[in-house]
Amino acid sequence: MMAAGDLQRAWTYSIVSGETVSGEKVDVRPAHLTTPLYDRTWGLVNATVVNGSFKLDSLHPSNAELLKQVGGIENLPPGVRIPELLQAWGKLYNAQLPENSRGRLKAIQLDLYRWDSGHYGDYGTLVKTWRKEL
Repeated sequence: MMAAGDLQRAWTYSIVSGETVSGEKVDVRPAHLTTPLYDRTWGLVNATVVNGSFKLDSLHPSNAELLKQVGGIENLPPGVRIPELLQAWGKLYNAQLPENSRGRLKAIQLDLYRWDSGHYGDYGTLVKTWRKEL
């Protein structure tokens, strides 16, 4: 989660988990769900958290419409598209299991953490949580 030996640079990281229909909490590994994106999965998450798709020269029509509705990018909450990303991951996860499996997800969650640097501790500063019911 941090550059080896680099205690000077702060670091943000994410953990994805899910809640099964049986009520069990499970780890979700997005990189295993989106194999073609394996090495870029966390870059996708980071870009989504900072609303990177709203900063492109050529916006998707739904992004342009949302910006118009809220009055500009400065009015967007962080990670406005994270629920859609979680929905996609939840569908991919559940597609691997039979319809009647109690291991299917009923909710998926992304927790964003911050490590502020300086020492090898205090990795658990929660910044924000997004949860999507499936």
